[in-house]
Amino acid sequence: MIQELTGAGFRVVALQRGPYLRAPDFVSDDELRTASLFSPEQIETWRPDANSPTQTGRFNFVAHCVGGTMAEWAGLSWRFRSDEFRVLSAEGPVPGANLADWPIDYEELEPYYERAEWEYGVAGDAAANPYGAPRRRGYPNPSVPDRTASLRLARGATRLGYRPFPAPMAINSRPYRGRPACTYGGACSGYGCPVGARGTPLSVSLPRAHTTGLLDLRPNSLAFQIELGRDGRARSVRYLDQERREEREVFARQIVVAGNAIGTPHLLLLSRSASFPDGLANSSGLVGRNLMFHVLVQVSFTIDEPALGFTGLENHRAIDDLHASDPRRGFIRGGVVTEVNFPHKQPLGYALLSHTDYGGGRRNWGGAFKEYLRKFPQVVAAAAVLEDLPMDENRIDLDPDVADAYGLPVPRITHRQHPNDLAMSAWYRARLLEIADAGGAVETWVPLEVTEEKPTKGGSHIHGTCRMGTDPSRSVVDRWCRSHDVPNLWIVDASVFPTSSGYNPTLTILANAFRVADHFVAEAKKGAL
Repeated sequence: MIQELTGAGFRVVALQRGPYLRAPDFVSDDELRTASLFSPEQIETWRPDANSPTQTGRFNFVAHCVGGTMAEWAGLSWRFRSDEFRVLSAEGPVPGANLADWPIDYEELEPYYERAEWEYGVAGDAAANPYGAPRRRGYPNPSVPDRTASLRLARGATRLGYRPFPAPMAINSRPYRGRPACTYGGACSGYGCPVGARGTPLSVSLPRAHTTGLLDLRPNSLAFQIELGRDGRARSVRYLDQERREEREVFARQIVVAGNAIGTPHLLLLSRSASFPDGLANSSGLVGRNLMFHVLVQVSFTIDEPALGFTGLENHRAIDDLHASDPRRGFIRGGVVTEVNFPHKQPLGYALLSHTDYGGGRRNWGGAFKEYLRKFPQVVAAAAVLEDLPMDENRIDLDPDVADAYGLPVPRITHRQHPNDLAMSAWYRARLLEIADAGGAVETWVPLEVTEEKPTKGGSHIHGTCRMGTDPSRSVVDRWCRSHDVPNLWIVDASVFPTSSGYNPTLTILANAFRVADHFVAEAKKGAL
């Protein structure tokens, strides 16, 4: 929204936890510098339910730098399907789940999907996915070239009757709008782009906002309290200047929160007051509730030739044939399958994971370890991104016992798997193994699968916690992402998603931000803010 609001003439103060890193700060082949995107002070606690003890660690892959996690995202740019906006209507109530329809539909969001694709330079073949949502316009850039690993995935999928196609990626396959083409270095997710070929706030939105002269960007600023005025409107944001180690306060007429589905409820819950003793804008009691992570399943396999998985992008090919919900499988909903290059995009990471499920386990010494390392060039991987169901008890709250380096209560994750998640995970694992076998797998292992013994504790796709809806008693914000309780407070991130879909969420976050920005500007012109 920064780009749109400054472009419309608004003065914007932007607070961002973490440093302002630019392209020269990113080195694509230096694994040891990857951690610069993640705050060493990031900490959460996790428990499967309210009766279990908590574990402490870093469970969510959130980049604390200017541009947020988009600074190191893979670039996958999916439009949600029409049915993914109306899961309750499509499926009916599900015991143990808290399904809801979105207050908006695909048709309303479609022009903003298009805007996001063209602003961020998505590369792909819009006609290649027979199951994709309808569109008026194709992608601005052609697909990126294949690598051997993606061709093997495509071979296996085709032999099974599926229709693989180029994954849509917000990474330039040719020079686009002043940004260069990708150099295909292989290190995307978890890494900043050293040339600016990937569409991120660093390469797209912020440069345009800076040219207006209306952006006051304050990096290394940790917001910890939104203050209310006597009129019931949000008055200011208190934050910690992390460089000077001092508290500061900034006043604003309108406040927009976009801290992701962990950071946003964390800030609201920290912002207690006499008016909101359970957290700001929380009269519904739903701030932090209905936390969702994607159900992720991955299969890795080796082939009899160099796969070149450490080159190119994070993802090249995808399969959407299995996405549609089919209760005959024993569960509802589904998701997309893509070829991925984790964990074999960098040799150090691959080696360090040798003794874990990602490396097939028990290969951390001797001959087995050497053999594992020799297979690095031959590894191919496929992953399924699957829609999990929102549950009221899956939530973020403030840990009463654990504080961060600044003395603030850390976000506590309470999350367990719905039985639907477990059935879905097992079914897709079987399909991925079939694809690997049909693609000529020599050796196969399952590095990632959600089970009752291995629940999802966190991730990089985080949704829910500040649900969007029309009923103030059953949602936190309205259809325009404006707080039901505090009229000048807006939330514009994936925390407003009522359901998660079976796709990566970033393009939908962008599209919705463009939609809300248009409404914000229109309301301002009418004097209705």
